[in-house]
Amino acid sequence: MNTPITDKAGNQATPFHYGSGHFMPARAADPDLFYDANYTDYLLFLCSTGFNLDSTFLCPKHPPSPSNLNYPSLAIADLNGTVTVTRTVTNVGPSKSVYNLTTKPPTGFSVKISPTVLHFSRVQEKRNFFITVEAKSGIGQPKRGEYAFGWYVWSDGIHMVRSPIAVLSA
Repeated sequence: MNTPITDKAGNQATPFHYGSGHFMPARAADPDLFYDANYTDYLLFLCSTGFNLDSTFLCPKHPPSPSNLNYPSLAIADLNGTVTVTRTVTNVGPSKSVYNLTTKPPTGFSVKISPTVLHFSRVQEKRNFFITVEAKSGIGQPKRGEYAFGWYVWSDGIHMVRSPIAVLSA
C-alpha cells in the first residue's frame, strides 16, 4: 500500500498517534540497553511541570527541564535556540557490546549526539551521551506551535534501540 498512517479524521498520523513502534514482548525481554529513571527522577520531572504529588518531597526552586528526564524519547517544547540534554543507558546485554548511532533530525532542527559510539565492557555498565538540538533558521522551519519529529537509534548490529524526538517550534 505504501500510504501514510492516518488518524481517525484522515490526517497524516504523527508519533503522538502511533508511538515509537509496535510492542514486541520477545524483544522487550532482551532490550540490551536500559534507560533508568528512579522515583526521585519522576518527582523532579513533575516539579518541572508544576506538579508535586508527594507531600514529603520538596521541589527545588529551579527544577531541571522536563526534557532532562532520563527517558528513551525526547520532547522539547518551544525551542527557538539550542538545548542539550543528557541521557544515561545501562548495558543489560552481552558484556562486550558496541552500539553505533543513526539519527534522523526533526525537519527544521539539527541534532548532534555525542559520543556516536557507545562501548561497554561489562553488564550493568552505564554510559552517558549528550543530545543537542538546535533550531535552524530559514526555509523548512516548522510554524510556531507545530511539532517536528525525528528519531535516533543505537544499534549493535542485532538490537535496535529506537527513540523518538518531538520538538515544538517556538
